[in-house]
Amino acid sequence: MLQGFYSALPQLDSKVQSTKFNLFTESYGGHYGPAFFNYFYQQNQLIANGTTTGKYFDFVSLGVINGIVDEYIQAPYYPKFANNNTYGIKAVNDTVYNYMEFALNMPNGCLDQIELCAAVDTSTLSGQAVCTEAEDMCRDNVEGPYYSFSGRGVYDIRHPYDDPTPPSYFVDFLNLASTQEALGVDTNYTSDANDDVYFAFQETGDFVYFNFIEDLEQILNSSVRVSLIYGDADYICNWFGGQAVSLSTKYTHSAEFREAGYVPLVVDGVEYGETREYGNFSFTRVYESGHEVPYYQPIAALALFNRTINLFDIATGTTKITGNYITNGTATPTHTESFVPLPTSSGSAR
Repeated sequence: MLQGFYSALPQLDSKVQSTKFNLFTESYGGHYGPAFFNYFYQQNQLIANGTTTGKYFDFVSLGVINGIVDEYIQAPYYPKFANNNTYGIKAVNDTVYNYMEFALNMPNGCLDQIELCAAVDTSTLSGQAVCTEAEDMCRDNVEGPYYSFSGRGVYDIRHPYDDPTPPSYFVDFLNLASTQEALGVDTNYTSDANDDVYFAFQETGDFVYFNFIEDLEQILNSSVRVSLIYGDADYICNWFGGQAVSLSTKYTHSAEFREAGYVPLVVDGVEYGETREYGNFSFTRVYESGHEVPYYQPIAALALFNRTINLFDIATGTTKITGNYITNGTATPTHTESFVPLPTSSGSAR
């Protein structure tokens, strides 16, 4: 789409001063983000070496907010978070908790079936069927009992299940005539299509594929900036699992990243969370935030976005990364400011 946009409107070239590329995703974006970004990056390299034609972009950063990246790594943290989470809420009783753990680890249980999925050819219908079985096993028996028995929110464990948060006011807003005119669209927004997309993905078993963390590792080895951001009240993509993904990545500086400690995430003197960071990779837990971090903590979310795409250290925003690698607390600040402004129309990000 982006290549088509530039090729169809070549007159934009002289007006667009930068072709820096940043991608931020959320939730199932733990799949979309690494997969799409890595594919885009590989195509960009083909343009760079002349193998194919197109406009070359400077790939800067990937952000993933409360993403499901790898079910094999993250599934074990559904029962753990439901039983002993950030907020001291015991959302399920011991019987349900023990069932979730048993379904996770039993022979032919969730983890065993994901391993079977990893061994099949997912380009075939029979292979996809194996992965769909694994997906159903994990979601119905490890993740799902929370929904049936806890009475707590899917995206915010602090809320009751029948109090969805954030509210869905945005649907009415998107269907205002003034909003549609501003966006230049003439079609009403509906969330009903989400079900069709969900079931289509369900039939492929995509949810439990292994390759997304591999995409993430390849991106990290390319020195692209990667920020994992997790609100700590979310159940469905909880920060326990997100942290486990960050510590499971295998790339050039995995050991240094794992050894880096957490430091406070501070914006304008206020602590909003904690960050583990080494060089081009960071994991941030955002306090008092559910699944959609920008809704719960907009100031922190905007700072995280700006610091990521403008190459400032994530925790404080006070160190400009001039090389590939800095470590929390050891780099000498080369630039300080309390806030990095959003790019203007002629700025550096798209």
